[in-house]
Amino acid sequence: MSAAETKARTGIIAATTGLIALAQYLCVSDHFDYPHFVFHALFFMPLILAAFWFGLRGALATSLAITLLNIPEILLHFQHPSILRFELLLQIILYNVVAVSLGVLKDREARRQKRVIETENLAAMGRAIAGVAHDMKTPLIAIGGFSRLLQRRCGLDDPCREKVDIILRESQRLEKMVADMLDFSRPLSLSRSEEDVARLIEECLAVVREAARSKGVDLRFDAGGDIPPVSLDAARMKQVIINLVMNAVQATPEGDEVRILGRRKEEGLVIEVCDKGCGIPPEKMEEVFTPFFTTKRDGTGLGLPIARKIVEAHQGKIEVLSNPEKGLTFRITLPTE
Repeated sequence: MSAAETKARTGIIAATTGLIALAQYLCVSDHFDYPHFVFHALFFMPLILAAFWFGLRGALATSLAITLLNIPEILLHFQHPSILRFELLLQIILYNVVAVSLGVLKDREARRQKRVIETENLAAMGRAIAGVAHDMKTPLIAIGGFSRLLQRRCGLDDPCREKVDIILRESQRLEKMVADMLDFSRPLSLSRSEEDVARLIEECLAVVREAARSKGVDLRFDAGGDIPPVSLDAARMKQVIINLVMNAVQATPEGDEVRILGRRKEEGLVIEVCDKGCGIPPEKMEEVFTPFFTTKRDGTGLGLPIARKIVEAHQGKIEVLSNPEKGLTFRITLPTE
């Protein structure tokens, strides 16, 4: 919804609510008559519009406005018999109940539609990526093979050696990109087994530790309490954790630390990777899992989408959160049963 459309719809709701309240007080009397019931029923019109246009937040804001606009009438009729006061209060409660009910239903439907659209888009993107990756694979193999052959034939003092090295490095980078594209586009088949997650994380950190040391970043693993064995695909989960820790190391400035936490909670096994980087604006949080979205100059933008695909194949979830001080936390939650 555009800003102009949001403004127009907000204006319609505000104007409708205001006009109904104005008409209600112009016709006010010291007893409950037919117009009284009509105006109270008309308040449901802007309430329903707010719920369908803006979801729960819009519906609650409108029901609050209607409640405030009806307070003077409640005070006016405060001396009436208790049954009449009860009816007024019941009407106010009804506005808010309807707002919550319609708002929750609308938000739920919006999330469902969003998931359907994302699934369809990802499926179409996966097919396109698979086709591109397949077409790129053969020429890249040829380029890499000939580059290695030239590299072996060029002496260390050959003026062409540097150019051949560049060709080889770039072809290797493209080969990795193609491998990532194929990983993203192919359906996952997991090879599960009972794994010691603490040991698995330690093995992942051993892979990343040299890169962290060369940048001057400390890696600190905190295994909180007793982490139970979990049924998972060890190779796939290592791919996820190494990717997250490597990203955290690259984002964290020299002299700071990356914390990796593992603990058991009610919702399952939780693994967190916390960096001390510059973070991401809140409006960009969900985009980090979108294919080809990257903030790194040489990134492919497929590492995090692949990580989410692997975690979701384990019936888990992965989310990104802002740290209180600075940086981001990537949290993986895996079922333990």
